[in-house]
Amino acid sequence: MRLSGIPSDAELRRSVTRGRHAVLSLEAGTSWEEVTAAAAALRERLAADDLIVFNSGLDDSRPRLTVLRVVGAAEARRLRPALDALVADFQSLEERLSERFHVEIEPAYERGEPYPRPLVVDGVRWQAQPHGGHCRFESIEGGVVVEADVWRPGTLDPFFLLLFAETSGRHPEVLSACVEGFHDMSRLLELAGLTP
Repeated sequence: MRLSGIPSDAELRRSVTRGRHAVLSLEAGTSWEEVTAAAAALRERLAADDLIVFNSGLDDSRPRLTVLRVVGAAEARRLRPALDALVADFQSLEERLSERFHVEIEPAYERGEPYPRPLVVDGVRWQAQPHGGHCRFESIEGGVVVEADVWRPGTLDPFFLLLFAETSGRHPEVLSACVEGFHDMSRLLELAGLTP
């Protein structure tokens, strides 16, 4: 297997900056096992530089790897109080919404009746959309979204936490640090020891 036109590790370290990633094409016909092995090998070589590598699918039937620079340890330490405030805000609201879910929606749902809408929590009206073990709560007036694991409130999912930060507008410092979206939020949670 050969990577096409791939810069050296040193060139990747210099060229991949926050918000500017690299997409590396592999030879057409490369097996998924080889793609996975190539991603793992490159990830291992670049990890110390806050670079992550993942399989990003196909382009013109050629497998691709994407290299991103995620938030670094120093910035994550600086952001830790803001991240803790975001997590506390999210988890507190998630717990209150989940509690109302179990009181108002779950019993009606189990009886096969339409569940009451909207829920009111802290004087705010919320639309509830249960699906599996989760429920998407969206405030009717403000559009704040809390995707909650109603059976395990407090569970942190980087995508759902990022969605809450985006829709609530209350945590701009953390949100602005998530240049690479999900990947940066995952990294912040990982460095804070808050991943499951």
